[in-house]
Amino acid sequence: MQALRLLTIDSTDARIAHYRDATISAGQFVAQAEYLARALPAAEHVFNLAENRYHFLLAWVAACLREQVTLLPPSQSDDVLAKLRRTYPSHHTLDDESIARFITHSATLRSETIPLHWQLPAARIVAIAFTSGSTGASMPHPKSWGSLFHNSRLAAAEVLGGTNRSLVSTVPAQHMYGLEASLLSTLTAESFPYDDKPFYPADVRRALASMPAPRVLVTTPAHLKVLAESAVELPTLDRVVSATAPLPVELARRIEIAWQTALVEIYGCTEAGVMAHRRPSQSESWRTFNGGRMSTSSGAAEYFAPQLQGPVPLQDVLELRSATEFFLRGRDADMIKVAGKRASLQELTRQILEVPGVEDAVVFLPDPDARPAAAVVAPGLTADAILRELRAHLDGVFVPRPLMIVEKLPRNSMGKLPHEMLLRLVARRRS
Repeated sequence: MQALRLLTIDSTDARIAHYRDATISAGQFVAQAEYLARALPAAEHVFNLAENRYHFLLAWVAACLREQVTLLPPSQSDDVLAKLRRTYPSHHTLDDESIARFITHSATLRSETIPLHWQLPAARIVAIAFTSGSTGASMPHPKSWGSLFHNSRLAAAEVLGGTNRSLVSTVPAQHMYGLEASLLSTLTAESFPYDDKPFYPADVRRALASMPAPRVLVTTPAHLKVLAESAVELPTLDRVVSATAPLPVELARRIEIAWQTALVEIYGCTEAGVMAHRRPSQSESWRTFNGGRMSTSSGAAEYFAPQLQGPVPLQDVLELRSATEFFLRGRDADMIKVAGKRASLQELTRQILEVPGVEDAVVFLPDPDARPAAAVVAPGLTADAILRELRAHLDGVFVPRPLMIVEKLPRNSMGKLPHEMLLRLVARRRS
């Protein structure tokens, strides 16, 4: 059975992470990870809830060394965690506070060698990721070390710009995009991550300024919109990476000009991980990562890659130019039919976002047989004013009802909108 290294760095003096304004060497990291692994309680699974990226990385490796499977919940809400704890009863939990205590106790330790026995069978399941629930119930997806190892190396080589990149990420490590594109590359491709998860524009600027060049910002369209509108001046960026939703071309070009950098998007899903990439300012089409390919049959798309056990069915509608190049045309679940007519929820949302004064919006179906509803952030506008504008551009059957004016949309940490949260908006309006 093929085995793959858990840490590909060879020198114990090599930097491995930024942690609390200091640099952690590989020798320190190895000693701390082995110390933590010995201290972990016996269990089959571990909830790694750390928000600090160095804490998460340390706990990830310690769990691998103890052959414990890391659970990656779609959110850290009490309801979600309680359900998962019932589903996986043999577990323990690690969070920032508990991991920080282990680091304090092991602060003086250092390894003089990189352990060669830190290898895992490629087929070993090391994590279970869960879909976000934006299109229905959250579903579990076991992840092998082989798939995560190869996906993180592909992301580093084809999107992050290679090895020895300083990575600042606004994306949680518990999400597949954050895990593969901005964290595991520390172990597999010598990336150098910033430990915290900055949120406000000033925090992002400070985080980037504290890291050596070349710098890469890993984030989402929702966060990029906030950063661009803030007009924050950022240190020199080698590139910006975005995922979780297609980025408007106008915003991509605006960012590249303002920050004098290249903006690259990743297309992926929980089931397969990273699959393709593009530079939206230069091309609408996507290209698969090396070794991957797409196939469609009767409108259904599948993704194939050597590191995956088999083809992964996709929920998106693809238009293929070749097995390795395609256009993304929306999601199957995004297409709706009302009174015999078809439309895309994504396109309806775009129409609302084009109304002057609208800051954020989403169009969704409260239930399969309902007409589309909308939640809109538009300070100073009324629902009637927005509806009048929409009627001039949309077929009447697709004008959302209800159209709810809200203070903000219930986006999760990835900028996504879980369907159950949208249903709660409708329920509150009806009550």
